[in-house]
Amino acid sequence: MQPGQPPASAVSDDPTSSLTLSPVMETQEEDSALEERFADALEEHIEVKEEKTEESKRDSKFEDDFEEISQIVEIKERPVMQDVIVIPETSQNREQTTVEHENKTAGTQIQQEDENFSDNKRAYPGQPVLILLITGLCLSVLLVSLDRTIITTAIPAITNEFGSTSAVGWYGSSYLVTACALQPTYGRIYTLFDVKWTFLHSVAVFEIGSLVCAVAPNSTTLIIGRAIAGWGSAGILTGAFVVIAFAVPLHKRPIYTAAIGMMYGAGAAAGPVLGGVFTGMVTWRWCFYFNLPVASVTLIVVIFFFKSVTGVQSQQGYLQRLTQIDIPGSALILITFTMLFLALEYNTTGYAWSSSLVIGLLCGFGVMLIIFLAWQWYRQDKALIIPNIILRRTVGAACLLAFFIYAVLILHGYFLPIWFQAIQGTSTISSGVDMLAYVLPNSVFSLLTGIFITRVGYFAPPAIIGCAITTAGSGLISTLQPTTSTATWAGFVCLVAAGVGMAIQQSFTAVQSVLRLEHIPIATAAVTCFQSLGGAVFISIGNSILANELRQASQANGLPGIDIAAILSTGATQFRSTVPSDQLPALLNVYNDALQKVFIAAIPMAGVAFISTLLLEWRSVKSPKAETPMVEATNSDEPPVLPDVEVETRISPVTTRLGFASRSNSSQGSHR
Repeated sequence: MQPGQPPASAVSDDPTSSLTLSPVMETQEEDSALEERFADALEEHIEVKEEKTEESKRDSKFEDDFEEISQIVEIKERPVMQDVIVIPETSQNREQTTVEHENKTAGTQIQQEDENFSDNKRAYPGQPVLILLITGLCLSVLLVSLDRTIITTAIPAITNEFGSTSAVGWYGSSYLVTACALQPTYGRIYTLFDVKWTFLHSVAVFEIGSLVCAVAPNSTTLIIGRAIAGWGSAGILTGAFVVIAFAVPLHKRPIYTAAIGMMYGAGAAAGPVLGGVFTGMVTWRWCFYFNLPVASVTLIVVIFFFKSVTGVQSQQGYLQRLTQIDIPGSALILITFTMLFLALEYNTTGYAWSSSLVIGLLCGFGVMLIIFLAWQWYRQDKALIIPNIILRRTVGAACLLAFFIYAVLILHGYFLPIWFQAIQGTSTISSGVDMLAYVLPNSVFSLLTGIFITRVGYFAPPAIIGCAITTAGSGLISTLQPTTSTATWAGFVCLVAAGVGMAIQQSFTAVQSVLRLEHIPIATAAVTCFQSLGGAVFISIGNSILANELRQASQANGLPGIDIAAILSTGATQFRSTVPSDQLPALLNVYNDALQKVFIAAIPMAGVAFISTLLLEWRSVKSPKAETPMVEATNSDEPPVLPDVEVETRISPVTTRLGFASRSNSSQGSHR
């Protein structure tokens, strides 16, 4: 061994010495293992690359497929997502778009305030029970309507028995004042308390008032009884429509509302005739005794066949709810209407419109009306007539329609019998037969209109057409002459009666179609208040026109030697006996001219009613078909629906696309 040369053992012991100092030949096994490792690594690399390529192609394929989704023809006829537009910028934008769509849908539903859901939950009575219930309601409404006009032909007999004419005006006005003024109060009561027992209370009060009138020993007692009966009638008229709202589904209500309206119109037209029949054949007291057995039928039916329901569920006690009736508002409206009817009655009994008494009462009416309206605005949701409800377009239009169309009905129903008796010379019973030309078409067309609305769903067209016919018919009736033939006047009367029958009940159908169930009593009370007010005001206005025209003719020497006061006090059937036969033709011409002026007053009323119908919303009483709600994919991990899958409803390509894009991005991020 040479010096400086390391030993052999040292070289062999150092594992790195062979790599650094000289190449070392690998064995056969080591070379084979290296090749396998290299092949595995290369294969893995190729698989990863192919996986990325396949994923990229799949994403591109989905994008192309989703572009073709809009071309898919739906199998179903009714698409669910027909008009939905989604802007796919961010998930926040998607949520905002969905909220806007829901708000738009809710906005249309708020106007209608659809009660179909509550209708489905409520159990309604069966058909036999419902028929009995509607029969009882119709009888009660018939009595209420009869009592408004039945006393008019009985007043001469009443004044003869009591020997006093100073309080004649209050025989009718005391009933109308409480009937009109307390209807908004009952609307509030039906909202706060049990509907069944409130209605029964109203019928009981009406019967008590009728009994007091029937046994009245003097005029003061009769006036008090009439006021009590008017109080009960306010609750009956409002309650009848409220009971229907709770006992009948919305889409079936028009026909039953029409039945109530049929009785209401028939009573208004038949009242004067029936009053004359009772007075002439028995006694005037039977005008009130008649109410007792008939109203008892209503009491029995409602007690046994109508379940107790409350307009609004409340956890408050009885006294707390009693304080929410708005007693100051009730007092204000009672005082307001009292001043109005006093002014009208004083004018009818001979006071001129320019007299200080009539002017003072009318000014007091105006001031009290402003105070009442201000109080209602201050009370808002606690008011008798809630401003937010009455100011809705359809509710306000319904109130106007009720006021003016019933004014037309009362002018015709009250003064046509007078024309038959005074001008045609018929008896009280014969004039009742003649009035069938008004009562029957009114009833038939009211019922047919209810059936039409139940089938078709829309209440505005019958109201518009009915008021148009009423306007034309009112113009024809104003042309009646003493020589008019039976066929002519019968045709005129049938025409106007058909128009009134078509339109008169659509106010109630309208408010029940656009309001929630808990708001219906308030709106119904407002409509009945306007309806009663229109009839009460125009009875007085018609009487005032008739009396003033006759007085003016007398002052102008158109009726020399004829006592106009005696003619007015004896009534339409008896005045012929107080006039010499040679002066009767002149008196008939003057009397006919005065009645023509009364009928002319109905023409603008029908015209305004027609205008009010144009403001009604075209809503259907039928329940809208349930639609499948829009469902958007919110889970980005769920796979999209492939376009070759058979679908029945349209899917949202943008929403699915957004979810898939987020999935693709997340998968790409994981590969990174």
